Amino acid sequence: MTSENILRGTLLDFLRKVYPEGAGYQSILSVFFQYHKIDAISASLEYLADKAYIKKIEQPHPYIQHEKLMWYKITPHGIDLNDGTIPSDPGILLQRS
Repeated sequence: MTSENILRGTLLDFLRKVYPEGAGYQSILSVFFQYHKIDAISASLEYLADKAYIKKIEQPHPYIQHEKLMWYKITPHGIDLNDGTIPSDPGILLQRS
């Protein structure tokens, strides 16, 4: 497994823990930037969104014109993967206890 696979699993687990709320992009970066590069975090979030394990929500910034806020929330499909009720995905390493 690669570090990207581990990061994807960690991000999915994080979003599972904050469900049903989800988390903003800046909040996710603040949690993970000490251990992972920002580009790797962004790419992993996009990968998870492309595979429909998480949902990416973009909203206009309330105070800054032409800026968007990004919010991520785990989907039911992502919850099932994280909880182990559907077959595992080879691109995501989930730490099970």
